[in-house]
Amino acid sequence: MDVQVGVEVDDKGQSMAWVAELPGCYARGRTPQEALDKVPLAVFEFCVWLRTHGEELDGPGAVSLSPPETVSVGSDLGQAESTALFAFDRMPPAGAAALALRAAQYARADLLEMLPRLHPDMLNLRMEGANRSLVQTLDHLILTDVWYALRAATPDNLEPRAYLLSVLRDAILPLLAQAVDATDPSVSQYRDPNQAEPDQGWTPFKALRRLVWHDRVHYRQLSRHNQRLHAAR
Repeated sequence: MDVQVGVEVDDKGQSMAWVAELPGCYARGRTPQEALDKVPLAVFEFCVWLRTHGEELDGPGAVSLSPPETVSVGSDLGQAESTALFAFDRMPPAGAAALALRAAQYARADLLEMLPRLHPDMLNLRMEGANRSLVQTLDHLILTDVWYALRAATPDNLEPRAYLLSVLRDAILPLLAQAVDATDPSVSQYRDPNQAEPDQGWTPFKALRRLVWHDRVHYRQLSRHNQRLHAAR
């Protein structure tokens, strides 16, 4: 199997090698060469994973790497803070984008299937080798879904943003309605451990009233600015 590889290297030499034909497949190393040396195994394991989800793939066999594209980054790859933009990100190999969409569904399905089997002690205990608990990790995944979606939207295009505003509100209102109807809604109290100022906690009703307030604040702000621009013409 012939693959294109992009390698990002941080200031410490830590590296991540990404496989263009298998979106999401990567290998890490303390040096660029160490990361490249791990690519064949990463390709094999990624192909095995795809097959478990019904993808019909030929065995990767011997993996042959094209001369890699190397990009220096200022982020800390030891913390998996990947930031590189490769040539294949601008022009993906044939079929890679379609595979990425399917793989994104598989990855989320795996995660959701695993959740009911996790030990309850994981909820709020920070995991070894990570700075987040299970709950904080899931919160992080929810927020980064929106973050990644916005990275694909051009700055001058309102349509994807309007779409996200609509589907997100439709998704969260039933959850809030269910929580606020609970016998004791205080059980859903939440505190943000990353907030600089002490957080006094949350209940479903507080979240709902803040949700309405937040939209109204920005509606008035946008409306005033719009009026000024029209008046200036």
